[in-house]
Amino acid sequence: EQTRLFALFLPEDTNIASSDSNSVSSYFASTRSRAPMLSALHNEIALTATAYVNWRGSHQFCTRCGSPVEFEHGGTCTRCASGHMAWPRQDPSIIVLVTNADSTHALLARSPRHPSYLYTALAGFVEPGENMESAVAREVHEEVGVNVNHHSIIYHASQAWPFPQSCMIGFHAKANAADGLATINIDTKELVDARWFEKEDVYLAARDTDMMGAVLDRQVVEAQKANGKWAGNLLVPSKGVLARTLVDHWLEE
Repeated sequence: EQTRLFALFLPEDTNIASSDSNSVSSYFASTRSRAPMLSALHNEIALTATAYVNWRGSHQFCTRCGSPVEFEHGGTCTRCASGHMAWPRQDPSIIVLVTNADSTHALLARSPRHPSYLYTALAGFVEPGENMESAVAREVHEEVGVNVNHHSIIYHASQAWPFPQSCMIGFHAKANAADGLATINIDTKELVDARWFEKEDVYLAARDTDMMGAVLDRQVVEAQKANGKWAGNLLVPSKGVLARTLVDHWLEE
């Protein structure tokens, strides 16, 4: 017998009321920062729930006739007054870890939505009529001004990322520069910073990340700083996130 699961959207700042003055303080957290901390199964459940909640919130009317829709089949599809049915979609997006030709350095970047200490792989949407490899080359060049070797682009793994409705397709790629590190010229509309990091520095950042857990949650990191448990300036995404999978694969080479 299958287990029925239900999802409920609550604002991130929703408090859990308790009449017990000795109870531990609790709060609801974003699945973006906390889902990677769950087991693989529960991570998938949390992301699926997030995808459906986001979809229901943004699809109240039919895209063909504009009439209000009703949700059917357990909330997994919509039907309008004209009888047209629609299901959730995912937008293909690429995420790529770019390394130099010798794989001694990785190019990691920080976007405005990330904390100042968090650097990650480059990512972007696939445009209409574009294949994944072309999207990798275009996004890297647009965001950091680096050309990648098309023959070096290798698919690694994928992950649903419902923020708001993406499916991330992960790649490794090498910069075209034969010697040294390619010059970085960031798109300031997309990124705050991008740098080449040595493998040892990324390894230490990954170790520190694993010690702290939900590093996308600023409160978690600030608490570690306040307790004197971390005084660094570089962290990478948590395990369970595709960007981290790409980083770990490179570190293990």
